[in-house]
This record gives sequence, structure tokens and C-alpha cells, in this order.
Amino acid sequence: MKKKKLRLSIIGLLMGGCMFAQQSPVQLNVEASKQIATVPKLFNGTNIEDLNNQTNGGIFSQLLHGEAFEENIDVDFLNLKREDYSKIYVVLDERKIPHLITQSDIYHRISWNNLTEKYDFNSKDIYNSPKFREPHVISGWKFPGRFLTFDSLPGDIQKTMLEKINGNEQISKYWSKLVVGNPGYAYELVRNGKAYVGRQNQAISFTEGSGEVGLTNHGLYRMGIRFDKNKPYDGVLRIKADSPVSVYLSLRDEHGKVLAEKPYSLKGDGTYEKVEFELIPQNNTINGSFGISLKAPGKVELGFAFLQPGEWGRVKGYPIRKTFADALKKQGIKVFRYNGSMVDVGADTYLYRWKKMIGPIDERRVTLRSGFNLYATHSFGFIEMLQAAEAIGAVAIIGMSMDENYGDIRDFVEYVNGSIDTKWGALRASHGHPEPYNLKYIQVDNERLISRGYVECMKKFAEAAWEVDPEMTIMASLNIRRDRYKKGIPAYNLAAEMAGWFISKGKGDKLAWDPHYSGARNFADETEWFEEEMGIVLQRDLAEDYPGFKLNLHPMEENGSRCDWDRGLAHAHNWNTLQRYGDCFRMLGTANTFQPHGLHYMWDQGRIHYTADTIWFQPSAHIDEMMMKTWKPNVVQTTSSDKALDITAKVNDQKTEMTIYVANMSNEPRQAILNIRDFRFNPKAEVYTIGDCELTEYNTYENMNNVVFKPSKINVARKNAKYTFPKYSYTVITLKK
Repeated sequence: MKKKKLRLSIIGLLMGGCMFAQQSPVQLNVEASKQIATVPKLFNGTNIEDLNNQTNGGIFSQLLHGEAFEENIDVDFLNLKREDYSKIYVVLDERKIPHLITQSDIYHRISWNNLTEKYDFNSKDIYNSPKFREPHVISGWKFPGRFLTFDSLPGDIQKTMLEKINGNEQISKYWSKLVVGNPGYAYELVRNGKAYVGRQNQAISFTEGSGEVGLTNHGLYRMGIRFDKNKPYDGVLRIKADSPVSVYLSLRDEHGKVLAEKPYSLKGDGTYEKVEFELIPQNNTINGSFGISLKAPGKVELGFAFLQPGEWGRVKGYPIRKTFADALKKQGIKVFRYNGSMVDVGADTYLYRWKKMIGPIDERRVTLRSGFNLYATHSFGFIEMLQAAEAIGAVAIIGMSMDENYGDIRDFVEYVNGSIDTKWGALRASHGHPEPYNLKYIQVDNERLISRGYVECMKKFAEAAWEVDPEMTIMASLNIRRDRYKKGIPAYNLAAEMAGWFISKGKGDKLAWDPHYSGARNFADETEWFEEEMGIVLQRDLAEDYPGFKLNLHPMEENGSRCDWDRGLAHAHNWNTLQRYGDCFRMLGTANTFQPHGLHYMWDQGRIHYTADTIWFQPSAHIDEMMMKTWKPNVVQTTSSDKALDITAKVNDQKTEMTIYVANMSNEPRQAILNIRDFRFNPKAEVYTIGDCELTEYNTYENMNNVVFKPSKINVARKNAKYTFPKYSYTVITLKK
């Protein structure tokens, strides 16, 4: 009996497969005379959030990693895989006992010792740290929670850690020992409460003999630093010595060969001297390093190191790398948001304040974030982000901590937008930017739940900002999930109260809402879920309560967990759908912008990947680029007889061009019949197609063009045009009169 049922099931499946293979073509219709939305180029936005994970070694000109020597000893003794190297750090408790901490899940909050600079955590907090739901296994090391405690480690590892912590080779992670000849030496991580910008300095001692003693830095996650022959690199070093000594700064190739070197004499008066330098390599390398060394007996303490390309590699003299700015321009980015986990995740968020992010980069405090990088400086902060937005011609959104006080918010707006006749505007000018930045959007914290406190913070930000700039828009970062803001429940009442307050001030148009949304392939198919999560339902409900009011929606993070074609196709589907809803939104954006290739913590969703020597797009970034290349502002009505083919069509203002965008969400080619009404066109059409591959495909260093748009030309009949859309694909067809 069971065999018979099984046989019938197989026959049924085969018959179903035959029926599916012989199904009728999908009917795609375009009504060119029926406009359904108007969309601006501000729909192409992006986001930076992971401090020093997307910035240093990336768009920020800082080429070094571990710039403040704040990380404890290296974890090379753990034999980690390359992709896991930056997920584990050594930290100290109050007994100077070393433990391991993982960054693989930063949302398991940890208590941080902020009472002294001599250690990181209290041992009781380490042992009481919450456990993960399932242990995280990182290169074979099993973390039950954020910490892997010293007494749980194998004896040989314990011994090695104690030797490194207490011996003469205490070298901060991301830096490497440089010893030439046969000198006596000692390396020490100094924690005496007198560190330059954080908890510790890196001391180098050349005790006796001859040769060279120092350190090298190989860039972000030790991926190497690219040096271009005969092009200058400049930087700053903050260094202390108690007696006169000469320090040598160098650029080196992948074999350690010196490409450029200069000595700098220190006064040795016990202060942190500022050494400004320029080095010009005499050859090329894509895997170079920066060296700091002594060539005679002496001792120095290093507090901060900064190295960047000369103006040839930057934009307008800003600390913004030209290659990365050019990539964003190529992608067509028009909105640039700076907000994320660095605002609200981590034990030291009280240090995330704008007044700690201005002035010389070598004077900004280092922070223990427990975020995507355990430690981060504010050398890339609000001002650098404004400069990056200016460099690419994009609108900037700056996310500030909700704990900024009223006066500091007011001062910030004066700093970025005030005239040079004002106190803070004059300071901005003294920092090298006399013209106002003309910031239009301040966002209050990141991904909060609405509460009485949050609503009051929105009011605080608005009143403080409007004292200086009445045109400033205040943006909420409040995610919307299913049923969270149903009309009549407390969350909705608070939202309505907040909208009513802005309206009562005559500034309803200065309230904006940023609900983050899903990058899942099926998200746009679930209309009810989609309209709630995007804020459309809330927008409608508030319009009923406040006739004439329309909530400004700026969803700035389409979040995914991957960078492959699965993410790219989901992004294309979202793009199509969001433009059909275009009149509901003012701006749209996607997380996340940059990612060092092969290196990530919790998500692998970076859309522009880079290594030391090059930069390239992942599929979702190619979608953006194509959308902007074919941009048209007028969305017209389309229908599809099968949701497997998602169609959107747009027409230019002159009605001379139409572009049709079709996402095939199915795993097989789909034949369609296309009918276009009320638009006369030349049958010769330009076609670009991306996909037609497995969802797991993406663009690698070895094959950067694995998943990219491929061009072709076709003839399109004016009636009943037939076209077969490849499996898992996004096809862009442009027709001209």
C-alpha cells in the first residue's frame, strides 16, 4: 500500500512538472499614459555605521589599523582563520588576568569597567556575562557567550597568554615586531593612567647592541597597504620619549624591503610630541606596511599613528579617499546616512558625542565600543561624514545619540550650518571649512522603540536645532514591525502625539521617520507586512487623524545578511516595488556600504567590497548603478499575470524614453508576452540582464564580474512582444521613440 501511494505521488509530481513546463506565457502590460508615482533620485541612498570596519582602510584616508595601540596582545597563538582573525581580542580584568572576548554577536551586551584606565572589565562581569543561545564556534574555539574565560582555556594557551601579557614582547594587536640584527629589546603595553588617547600606550625599548627595533603595521586586518611609486604619503605620529632620540618612519614592501624612510629627532622632554611626516615610496606594492623603529638604544611610547595618501589620493584635501568616493559616484548614491550600532550598541556610548569628534584627528579619544571593532577612535566622525557626502554630492543624514544635551545639539547645528560670525561657525572655519555644511537632517539615535522618553528627545532635538536653523528636519529611527503601530495602541498614540507636536509648531514637514526594512526576496510580495514595515500604514493613519498632514518617510536601511545574488535579486524586487509606491517616500537607502572582502562580523552584507589594492561592486550595488543610469522620474502603471515576474516601468519627462524593469523571482526561465500601450517606440531596444545564476553567486577578488549586467539588443514588437526572462534575473529594457 505504501509503495502504491509513493508511486502515485511521483506520477503526480511528474505531471505537475509537465504542466508547469507547458504553462502559458506571463502577460505583462504597461499603460504608459497612467502615471502612478513620481520618484526622485534621492531613492538611491546608502549607509555607513561600523566604525573602523568600513572607514579606516576604506573611505577614510587612514591606512593603519590599531591606530591608538589600544588593542591588547595579538591572538596569533589561536591560529585563527583569516576571516575570524578580527573576531577575537584579549582583554584584562582587574587582576591583570587575560580573557578572550568575541565580536561575533555584539548585541549580547556586556558590562564595561569605566572607572579606571588600567583594565577593561571586572572579573565578576566577565563571569556573569549572558550566554549565547548556542555557543559560537570560531576557528574551533567555542565561545559560550561574549567571553572565553582564562581558566577555561587549555594549559598551553594560558601559559602563552601570560607570557605575552607579562613578557618583553607585549605588542598591540594589528602591529608586528620589527627586529633587525642582534639588539636587546623590550615591548610593553603601558597602562599607568597616563595613556595618550585611551587606556594604554605602546612602548618600544632598544636596550643594547646594534641593529633596529620597532613595529610595522600592515593595514586593515593585516591585509596589507597599497603604495604607489613616487606618490607621497603623509601622516602624524604622537610619540613620547624621556630623553632625546631619533625615530625612523618607513614604508616597506611585502618582503619588508624599505621603499621610503626618514629619521625624526625627538626632544625627549616627556611630552607627547607631534611628528608630521611625508614619505615617498620608490616602488609599488599592494601588500606593504608602515614602520616605526629605533636604530640606537633608547625608549619611546607610541600614542597614536596616522598614515594617508597625499592629496593625489584624496578628495578636496579631505581625509576621504578618492577611489571610494568615485565608487559611490559610480553607484549613483544621492543620500548618505551615518548612523548605526556605534550610537546605541556597546558599553561606551556615552563617548559618542559630537564634541569628541572634532579638531585634529590625533587628539580625539579612543573608545572601547564592544561593537564591530572592540576599539574605535573618533578619527572618522560626523565632520568626516559630512565631507564624504559633500565629496560625492549627496544629502547627508547624521545620527546623534539621544543623550546629547540641549546646548550641545544647538552648538552642533551652529557648527555645521552657522555663519563664521558665530562662535561655533568660526570654529568650523578654523578647522578648514569656512562654508557651512548645510546639513538638513539630524536623526535621533538608532533603531529605538518609541517611548515617552524618545518622544521628548525628538522635541529636545527639534527645539535646539531650530534655534539656529529653522529648516532642520528631525528624523526618528523607529522600526515598524507587524501590529506594532496599530491605531489606538500606546505606540500609535505616542507617534500621533509626536506628529501633533510638530504640526502645532507649524513644522509638520520637519518631522521625518526612518523605518528600516527587510532585504528578504519575498518581503515585497507580502503586501500587508510590506506596507506596515515601510511605514505606509502609519502614514495613512496619521493622515486620517491630522487631515492635510503627510508623514515624511525616509526608510534608510534595507537590511540583509549577505552580499550574494540572493541579496541582489531581493534588492531589485524591493527597488521595483518601492518605486511603484514612490509617492509615499522622500528618500530610500540600503545597508551596508563598504566591506573589506572576506572579513565581516555578524553580517556579510557589504555592497562594495575592497582589498588593499582594489575595489568592486557586489550585485546589489550594480542594481543601483543601473537604476541611476536609466533613471526616469515617472512611474507608470504595470500589471503581471504571475507574481514570479515583477514589473515596473518608468518614462522620462519628455515622454521620449521608457525603461521597463522585470525581476524574475523564479528558479526557471519564464516566457512572457509584453504589451505597451500609449507609447510609440522604435522596436530596437537596449537590454541589460543580471543574474541567470544560482542565488549564492557573488563577485570575488578572483572574479569581480561574476554577477554583473550583460548588454544585448533586441527587437520589440509593438504588440504581443515575446521575451523569455532567465531564471533568478533582473532585466532592464529601454525603449526610445
